[in-house]
Amino acid sequence: MSKLKKLAGDTIIYGLSTILGRLLNWLLMPFYIRTLDKVEFGGVVNIYSYIAVVLVLLTLGFETGYFRFIKEHKREVLLKNLGAVITLFSLVFVCLVYVFISSITQVLGNEYLIEDYFVIAAAIVAIDAITSIPFADLRIQNRTTRFATLKFVSVLLNIGFNVFFLVICPYLLKEGYDSIEVIFDQNNKLYYVFVSNLLSSLIISIFLIPKMLFVKASYKPDLIKKVVHYSSPIMVVGLFGMLIQNIDKILMVHLINYDFMDPLEALGIYGANYKIGILMALFIQSYRLAFEPFFFKEGKQNASKELYARIMKYFVIFGCIIYVGVLVFIDVVNILLLPEYYEGNIIIPFILMGQLFFGIYYSLSLWYKLTDRTNYGALISGIGAILVIIGNIVLVPLIGYIGAAISSFCCFLIMTLISYFLGQKYYPIDYPVFRIILHIIVAILIVYVSNQLGSDNLLFHYAIKGTIFVSYFAFLYIIERKEFIKILS
Repeated sequence: MSKLKKLAGDTIIYGLSTILGRLLNWLLMPFYIRTLDKVEFGGVVNIYSYIAVVLVLLTLGFETGYFRFIKEHKREVLLKNLGAVITLFSLVFVCLVYVFISSITQVLGNEYLIEDYFVIAAAIVAIDAITSIPFADLRIQNRTTRFATLKFVSVLLNIGFNVFFLVICPYLLKEGYDSIEVIFDQNNKLYYVFVSNLLSSLIISIFLIPKMLFVKASYKPDLIKKVVHYSSPIMVVGLFGMLIQNIDKILMVHLINYDFMDPLEALGIYGANYKIGILMALFIQSYRLAFEPFFFKEGKQNASKELYARIMKYFVIFGCIIYVGVLVFIDVVNILLLPEYYEGNIIIPFILMGQLFFGIYYSLSLWYKLTDRTNYGALISGIGAILVIIGNIVLVPLIGYIGAAISSFCCFLIMTLISYFLGQKYYPIDYPVFRIILHIIVAILIVYVSNQLGSDNLLFHYAIKGTIFVSYFAFLYIIERKEFIKILS
């Protein structure tokens, strides 16, 4: 039980920094849709999807490799060697983007997405890749406060620069301060979204990169080769996973018929509503930050399969609480949006449940990481990537962005099922499958009932919603009361 509490405590610490930081980052969405038009916001969604995918490539899966080999090698040696490789790859990447930017823009962009955006995006992703190993080093040392502080400050800086460029600068121009035109172009607001991110990443890197580059350790080619051999399948898994989460936002601008809606405008609506699922993504992210170092420290020999099974059940329970909470009170959440974005609410149940299954899949993935069968992870993720790409190509032209949400959900569900059955063969764990399925079904039913009940009287309407939500907690207590009592005792 103490280990379960330790994992919960680490999840909370990482979660607080992640939640506070990403909630502030989340507020950039309502900020952007109020300072940019739907087409411009679609451009933000599109380019950040490319950034997320390329970041996985540049980090080479070395974060997981760092955790895997920390018991066998000094952390200074790993920090020096892995950091140097990522730095080299990142610098080469930026140079290639700069040289071939015209061709890249022709393939990926349109009249709204110009060369400057992709050059700055390349610089952002390179800096984030280089700092990934120093951040992993903070995690393995349990320096959660420093980790959380740097992540939080990075978000604050990004928000601050956005407010400066998108609010203060236009205000100064309006008031007649024409000198501000030296650093600000009123007709190219989207450019400053990426400039803001670049500036914040550069400032944070000052606190991390010197520690990595100037650490006293020798270069060990054999160690790098060993880590690359282990981490390459992890990188492929991560790449496929990131493609699964972002390929819809990449392909949508090429798949939606112009006669139906401007593709970037559709992507703007889709991206804004996709962000509503951030609470589930926040929970999963904080869980992942704590869970990966936790189970590598436990190792295969010391691992308690019973503990992993209980962790899975609690993960699903908390995920279902988020699912129910967001959808029961969706009209409250919609305060963050503008009325012209409400039509996209239809995708939110698919996004939330898809994210939940993604978290389940991640928990299940410990079987191939602990048994060094990471090639299976690459295979499963590859199947998922193929499925989601096919789903988008088939469904998006027919039913628009709803097809993208359905494709994403189905992909995560199928990946979860494949991973579960393979895991039971190579590293069997007696997961409480019936309880997990029960919790998911009840959560879906609660949301369905909530959607059927309502009232024109605002007070009565929220009384009904509140009663439904409290009733759901009562159900959880009845079903899991013995476990809850053990944890709290």
